[in-house]
Amino acid sequence: MENKYYLAVEVKPKSYFPINLLDLSIANHFTTTSLEEIDAFTLKFTKKEIMNSIKEANLLDVNDEMPLVVIYYENKYTRKIDALTKDYNYDMWGLLKEKYSDKVFRNKIFNFFYNKIQDEELKKLKNSETLEEFLRCIGYLPYTSQRKLYLYLYE
Repeated sequence: MENKYYLAVEVKPKSYFPINLLDLSIANHFTTTSLEEIDAFTLKFTKKEIMNSIKEANLLDVNDEMPLVVIYYENKYTRKIDALTKDYNYDMWGLLKEKYSDKVFRNKIFNFFYNKIQDEELKKLKNSETLEEFLRCIGYLPYTSQRKLYLYLYE
């Protein structure tokens, strides 16, 4: 069974207020529990724009210090991950193309994926001989793995 994800505001540490996207004027009647679709939505807006929309909908008295997160439930616990917003926006695929010929950069990616993806997938990635093969291997990985790489390369 696939996890359901929800956009939320972290009101206090480990205390989250889930946001129903249907309540936000910027969402245009969009709703989902898919991480990939939530990311696609939040990447269109800055954190400030999303928080202002939450204020406008009168859902919560938010301030700019409150973290915007994505929550999901795992083993009876609420887990959180950072919400990707336009503030994060950079072109991971462009960076991968640009630095593909740098062996140190590629090794950094291989080391990052070590124990995060199946050995067979890592082997395919390491054995890719062209930029296109390399990008295709990353593109075929589960979205959560691609997302972790996005955040890793961003930092």
